[in-house]
Amino acid sequence: MARFPEGTLGRIKAALRDGENQSDFMREAVELELRRREGPPVGGPDRS
Repeated sequence: MARFPEGTLGRIKAALRDGENQSDFMREAVELELRRREGPPVGGPDRS
């Protein structure tokens, strides 16, 4: 597992939905970020 700044895992645990575990949260977060980065450019300093 990746290292996170102190307090991050506690924040994740506090935000979990009923029946969701940390792995579920991480998978969803990574998938959403990949879709965002792989999607069409939206402008900004790092995007065309």
